[in-house]
Amino acid sequence: MGKNNRKYVVFILIVLLALAVTIPAFTEEKPPVRLTPQEISVSASLKEREDAVAAKEKALAEKEKEVTALAKEVDEKYTKLNAQQEEVKGQLGGAVKGKDQQFKNLIKIYSAMSPSKVAPLLDKMEDIEAAEILRAMKTDAVAKILPKLGQDKAVRVSRLLGLP
Repeated sequence: MGKNNRKYVVFILIVLLALAVTIPAFTEEKPPVRLTPQEISVSASLKEREDAVAAKEKALAEKEKEVTALAKEVDEKYTKLNAQQEEVKGQLGGAVKGKDQQFKNLIKIYSAMSPSKVAPLLDKMEDIEAAEILRAMKTDAVAKILPKLGQDKAVRVSRLLGLP
Protein backbone atom coordinates (compact mmCIF):
# COMPACT_ATOMS: atom_id res chain seq x y z
CA MET A 1 0.00 0.00 0.00
CA GLY A 2 1.09 3.48 -0.77
CA LYS A 3 1.44 6.30 1.64
CA ASN A 4 -1.65 8.01 0.32
CA ASN A 5 -3.74 4.91 0.69
CA ARG A 6 -2.64 4.54 4.29
CA LYS A 7 -3.65 8.09 5.01
CA TYR A 8 -7.10 7.42 3.63
CA VAL A 9 -7.46 4.22 5.56
CA VAL A 10 -6.38 5.94 8.79
CA PHE A 11 -8.76 8.80 8.09
CA ILE A 12 -11.65 6.43 7.45
CA LEU A 13 -10.84 4.52 10.64
CA ILE A 14 -10.85 7.72 12.66
CA VAL A 15 -14.18 8.75 11.19
CA LEU A 16 -15.65 5.31 11.90
CA LEU A 17 -14.33 5.38 15.44
CA ALA A 18 -15.82 8.86 15.98
CA LEU A 19 -19.15 7.67 14.66
CA ALA A 20 -19.06 4.61 16.86
CA VAL A 21 -18.55 6.79 19.91
CA THR A 22 -21.24 9.38 19.07
CA ILE A 23 -24.04 7.17 17.72
CA PRO A 24 -24.93 5.68 21.11
CA ALA A 25 -25.34 9.23 22.48
CA PHE A 26 -28.06 9.87 19.89
CA THR A 27 -29.82 6.59 20.35
CA GLU A 28 -29.82 6.57 24.13
CA GLU A 29 -33.29 6.75 25.57
CA LYS A 30 -33.79 9.39 28.16
CA PRO A 31 -35.90 8.51 31.13
CA PRO A 32 -39.41 10.05 31.01
CA VAL A 33 -39.91 13.31 32.84
CA ARG A 34 -41.67 12.77 36.12
CA LEU A 35 -44.11 15.48 37.15
CA THR A 36 -45.32 16.08 40.65
CA PRO A 37 -49.07 16.07 41.33
CA GLN A 38 -48.89 19.82 41.94
CA GLU A 39 -47.26 20.37 38.52
CA ILE A 40 -49.91 18.19 36.89
CA SER A 41 -52.64 20.20 38.62
CA VAL A 42 -51.10 23.51 37.54
CA SER A 43 -50.72 22.20 33.99
CA ALA A 44 -54.38 21.12 33.89
CA SER A 45 -55.47 24.48 35.30
CA LEU A 46 -53.42 26.32 32.67
CA LYS A 47 -54.94 24.17 29.93
CA GLU A 48 -58.45 24.98 31.20
CA ARG A 49 -57.63 28.68 31.23
CA GLU A 50 -56.19 28.50 27.72
CA ASP A 51 -59.37 26.78 26.52
CA ALA A 52 -61.55 29.40 28.26
CA VAL A 53 -59.52 32.24 26.76
CA ALA A 54 -59.74 30.64 23.31
CA ALA A 55 -63.53 30.31 23.67
CA LYS A 56 -63.83 33.93 24.80
CA GLU A 57 -61.66 35.09 21.91
CA LYS A 58 -63.86 33.17 19.48
CA ALA A 59 -67.02 34.69 21.01
CA LEU A 60 -65.43 38.14 20.92
CA ALA A 61 -64.53 37.72 17.25
CA GLU A 62 -68.14 36.77 16.51
CA LYS A 63 -69.41 39.80 18.44
CA GLU A 64 -67.00 42.04 16.55
CA LYS A 65 -68.41 40.70 13.27
CA GLU A 66 -71.95 41.40 14.52
CA VAL A 67 -71.01 44.92 15.63
CA THR A 68 -69.34 45.60 12.29
CA ALA A 69 -72.42 44.38 10.42
CA LEU A 70 -74.71 46.47 12.63
CA ALA A 71 -72.51 49.54 12.22
CA LYS A 72 -72.65 49.10 8.45
CA GLU A 73 -76.43 48.73 8.61
CA VAL A 74 -76.73 51.86 10.78
CA ASP A 75 -74.53 53.82 8.38
CA GLU A 76 -76.66 52.71 5.43
CA LYS A 77 -79.88 53.64 7.22
CA TYR A 78 -78.40 56.99 8.29
CA THR A 79 -77.41 57.75 4.71
CA LYS A 80 -80.85 56.74 3.47
CA LEU A 81 -82.53 58.85 6.16
CA ASN A 82 -80.43 61.89 5.24
CA ALA A 83 -81.37 61.45 1.59
CA GLN A 84 -85.05 61.22 2.51
CA GLN A 85 -84.74 64.26 4.77
CA GLU A 86 -83.19 66.27 1.93
CA GLU A 87 -85.98 65.12 -0.39
CA VAL A 88 -88.64 66.20 2.12
CA LYS A 89 -86.90 69.55 2.61
CA GLY A 90 -86.97 70.07 -1.13
CA GLN A 91 -90.65 69.18 -1.31
CA LEU A 92 -91.49 71.44 1.64
CA GLY A 93 -89.47 74.24 0.14
CA GLY A 94 -91.49 73.95 -3.06
CA ALA A 95 -94.76 73.85 -1.13
CA VAL A 96 -93.77 76.87 0.98
CA LYS A 97 -92.77 78.80 -2.13
CA GLY A 98 -96.08 77.96 -3.72
CA LYS A 99 -97.99 78.95 -0.60
CA ASP A 100 -95.95 82.15 -0.30
CA GLN A 101 -96.80 83.01 -3.89
CA GLN A 102 -100.48 82.28 -3.30
CA PHE A 103 -100.41 84.47 -0.19
CA LYS A 104 -98.74 87.30 -2.10
CA ASN A 105 -101.37 87.02 -4.81
CA LEU A 106 -104.13 87.16 -2.17
CA ILE A 107 -102.59 90.28 -0.64
CA LYS A 108 -102.46 91.94 -4.08
CA ILE A 109 -106.10 91.08 -4.67
CA TYR A 110 -107.23 92.35 -1.24
CA SER A 111 -105.13 95.50 -1.64
CA ALA A 112 -106.83 96.22 -4.96
CA MET A 113 -110.32 95.79 -3.44
CA SER A 114 -112.17 98.52 -1.62
CA PRO A 115 -112.07 98.40 2.23
CA SER A 116 -115.83 97.89 2.36
CA LYS A 117 -115.48 94.72 0.24
CA VAL A 118 -112.41 93.32 2.13
CA ALA A 119 -113.81 93.86 5.64
CA PRO A 120 -116.70 91.32 5.38
CA LEU A 121 -114.24 88.71 4.07
CA LEU A 122 -111.84 89.29 6.98
CA ASP A 123 -114.75 89.18 9.44
CA LYS A 124 -115.42 85.58 8.44
CA MET A 125 -111.76 84.50 8.86
CA GLU A 126 -110.01 83.40 12.01
CA ASP A 127 -108.43 86.30 13.87
CA ILE A 128 -104.90 85.04 13.27
CA GLU A 129 -105.47 84.69 9.51
CA ALA A 130 -107.01 88.16 9.28
CA ALA A 131 -104.10 89.64 11.25
CA GLU A 132 -101.60 87.88 9.01
CA ILE A 133 -103.25 89.29 5.90
CA LEU A 134 -103.47 92.81 7.34
CA ARG A 135 -99.85 92.63 8.51
CA ALA A 136 -98.80 91.95 4.90
CA MET A 137 -100.75 94.92 3.56
CA LYS A 138 -99.69 98.56 3.54
CA THR A 139 -100.47 100.57 6.66
CA ASP A 140 -102.77 103.07 4.94
CA ALA A 141 -104.90 100.21 3.49
CA VAL A 142 -105.12 98.55 6.93
CA ALA A 143 -106.18 101.88 8.46
CA LYS A 144 -109.11 102.02 6.02
CA ILE A 145 -110.12 98.34 6.50
CA LEU A 146 -110.06 98.08 10.34
CA PRO A 147 -112.97 100.50 10.94
CA LYS A 148 -115.09 98.47 8.51
CA LEU A 149 -114.58 95.24 10.57
CA GLY A 150 -117.00 94.32 13.34
CA GLN A 151 -116.02 96.08 16.55
CA ASP A 152 -115.03 92.90 18.47
CA LYS A 153 -113.13 91.53 15.47
CA ALA A 154 -111.31 94.83 14.98
CA VAL A 155 -110.18 94.83 18.64
CA ARG A 156 -108.94 91.23 18.55
CA VAL A 157 -107.13 91.65 15.23
CA SER A 158 -105.61 94.96 16.39
CA ARG A 159 -104.19 93.20 19.43
CA LEU A 160 -102.70 90.52 17.20
CA LEU A 161 -101.25 93.15 14.89
CA GLY A 162 -99.56 94.82 17.86
CA LEU A 163 -97.77 91.60 18.81
CA PRO A 164 -94.39 90.96 17.25
